[in-house]
Amino acid sequence: MKTNSLMTENKFENIASSEVFHFDKHDIFKRKDNIIQLQAYSGFYGDLSVGVNIVNTFKKLKGKEKCLILIVVDDNATMSKENREYIASAEVSELVKADAFVIRSLSLKLLMNGYLRINKPNRPTRFFNSEENAVEWLKIIEAK
Repeated sequence: MKTNSLMTENKFENIASSEVFHFDKHDIFKRKDNIIQLQAYSGFYGDLSVGVNIVNTFKKLKGKEKCLILIVVDDNATMSKENREYIASAEVSELVKADAFVIRSLSLKLLMNGYLRINKPNRPTRFFNSEENAVEWLKIIEAK
């Protein structure tokens, strides 16, 4: 479900180069550095239909090349097993060059470490404690 939020729009006005797409408990936009950012707020639950919608939004924003994805996750946000399988799929890897997750919650770090071990995305994927380190890593990947 798409929602409007002037407060959220203003939060990203200094880094967004595109429209900010507002959905239930998450926002997606293209940053001025050409990285696509997914901001998942507390209480976000990504089932398969949400994952498909997110990937379709990435397609709208990405341009012709594979995109770099920055996923910033608040505490108490999670996703279903089916969604984890989908986002690790070859189909999504054809669109995404690399993804960096900013995760501060220990429980979510454990879940996402399982994602790496079990789902094994076919692209560089790393977890970070800070947005700055995640963006720095994505820029290194972009230069390769």
